Order: sequence, then structure tokens, then C-alpha cells
Amino acid sequence: MNSKSLAMLGLAALSGLGAMYGTSQMLAKNRSQVVIETQEVLVAAHDLKVEEVLKPEYVKVVSMPKASVPAGTFTSYKDVEDRWVLIRTLEGEPILDRKLAPKGSPAGLVSRIHSGMRAFTLEVNEHTGVSGFILPDHRVDVVLSLQGQNGRPEEAETILQDIPVLASGQVFTRPDDRSIQSRTVTLEVSPEQVDILVAARIRGSLSLALRGINDHLRFASVKRNPPPGPVEVSVKPAEPPPVAKLPVPKPEPVRRYVWIYRGLQQSERISLDKDDREPSRDDQAFPSSNP
Repeated sequence: MNSKSLAMLGLAALSGLGAMYGTSQMLAKNRSQVVIETQEVLVAAHDLKVEEVLKPEYVKVVSMPKASVPAGTFTSYKDVEDRWVLIRTLEGEPILDRKLAPKGSPAGLVSRIHSGMRAFTLEVNEHTGVSGFILPDHRVDVVLSLQGQNGRPEEAETILQDIPVLASGQVFTRPDDRSIQSRTVTLEVSPEQVDILVAARIRGSLSLALRGINDHLRFASVKRNPPPGPVEVSVKPAEPPPVAKLPVPKPEPVRRYVWIYRGLQQSERISLDKDDREPSRDDQAFPSSNP
């Protein structure tokens, strides 16, 4: 190979290396020009429970991609000062306006009731309250049981379905992995449903049936009779068959007669009954008793 060919190969190699270097520099420049826009967002520094008043150490500011920031966020603690948590917020989640109670509003049950709804409290026990496993934010069905004269339930009917629970006793927050032994459960219902519950509580006893987390299916309400209990049977002796009554013969009527004597002879008999046939005078003559 002559020197001219070697020179051509060296020149081609240098050209390739130059092209590669220029391309890499251009790509690096383009990457540096792609800047992800961020925004400062106020997030929870730890898990925040319901009715917990926000303090400076409960929140922190982090940078998030602006495209991922949800609506209703805050950028500083001053925006949420003296506000309390309405909906539980986990660590690292943005502090949202809809999860906080309005500024200056009192904490408690009143702030949890939605507009147009009412809070209605029912008394429960271990049986009617699902052993204390009905907690705030759960959903339940309300069942009416009617009792008979002997104290046993005669009829059961589901009167309300998929009703949210506001509180269990005096507890408005859901505890972690434990039940609440309370004597009352407060439900969020409409004014019409309040009338239904008041009338049902007078008629019989009310029980609660706990629904699954994502179970919002409603079904047609059907009255159901429980299985019958023991029935008391009284044995009554059979009545004897009726005895046929024999006809009583009609007594013969008593006839009244008058006998007419002519001298010493019995000559004629006359009946005193009007319906009696007049006897023949010749046939009714009797012979004389004299020889």
C-alpha cells in the first residue's frame, strides 16, 4: 500500500471521529436544554389523623413536577395555619384544601356532616353492631326486625342500604386494626331517611349489617320471615258421633163422646169433637143390658 492510500485512510478515520464527537456534543446540548418545570408543594411530614390541628412540624415543603401537582395544594404553612384535618392524610401526600376543615370551623361531628344531610344515632350492642367492627367511614345496611307476641322475631326487612358511618360512640376517626366497643353508631342520612328510621325504631328493633369497602350494590328490599320456632299443640279429645234421633209417635187424640139413654137402653153416642165424623145413630146403638 502506497503512502497516498494510507493518507486517505487516515483522513477518513479522522473525519469519522470528528462526526461522532460533534453528534455527541449536540445531543448533550439538547439534553441540557430539556428542563422539567417543578413547583413547591406542602406535604405531610408524617401520617395526619382526622381532627388533628396542623402545626409547623407536621408539614414540609418539597419540589414536585408541575404537571403532577394536584389541584388545591399549598406552598407554605401560613396557608394552612390553625386548620385541622378532615380526611386522613398519609406521609408524603400533598396537603389538599378538600382534606382540611374550613378555617375557624369547630372540630367534631358537625363539620363532617355534608350539606343537606343529617346525623342520626342508633343504639347498638355486640349483636346489632357487628361486635364493634363498625367504624367511622364504613358503610352499612339498616335492618328492621319485628317481634311477635311471644317475643320471637316474626319478620325482617332491610330498610336502608349503603349508609355512611360518621362516628362510633364518641370516636370520629378510624383506629388502626382494632374494633371499638361502643353503645351507639352515628349515621349520615337524608331528612327522608330520618323519618324512616324514627318510624322503624318505634315498630321494632334495628340492626346494622357491615358492607365491604367497595361494595355499593343496592338490591330490592324484600321482607323475610325467620324459620318457625317450636309450635305448641294442644290435644283435644274427639267428639262422639251424633246420635240419630228416632221420631216420637204422635199420641192418639182423646175423643169425647156423650151417650144417650132411652129408658134403660143405650141408644145413641154423640161426639163432642168438631173434627170427628158423626157416627151413625143406628151403628152406635147398643143392645139393652136387660135380658
